[in-house]
Amino acid sequence: MNSRWLSWGLLVLAYATFGQLLQAGEAGQVIWWSTLTFVFAKASVLTLIWRPVRKFVLLGFQSDAGYSIMVLVLASLAVLAVVQFRAFAYVVVLIATSILVRIDTLIDNMGNRLSFLTLLLLPLTGLGLSWLLQWLIAGSGVGG
Repeated sequence: MNSRWLSWGLLVLAYATFGQLLQAGEAGQVIWWSTLTFVFAKASVLTLIWRPVRKFVLLGFQSDAGYSIMVLVLASLAVLAVVQFRAFAYVVVLIATSILVRIDTLIDNMGNRLSFLTLLLLPLTGLGLSWLLQWLIAGSGVGG
């Protein structure tokens, strides 16, 4: 049984929810462009440049300086998780759903390019749906 639709739907839903969060907070253009950059970078890391990124991370575990840097990064992420829990939780969900979609593309033997496009277009669809919903609500005069 092919469950690709479930992971794809979760990814679209996660980004649609995140888009609603950004719109509720009245995020500026810098935040929206940062989100688009995050989507592109995440799709690239999970597909096209996976091997170099993996080698770089594994290289960090081969020296004391690498261990120290990784501990500092993890400590910083822990502080961020405590201070900005809601935003951190959203980012974790976005990454987790993207990894789930990537696993499904690997199981389905999709190539890196097609996986990249999938991991790029599904989040953009979710963000577009959140924008469309907000536009429809604002146009009808409902909600404020």
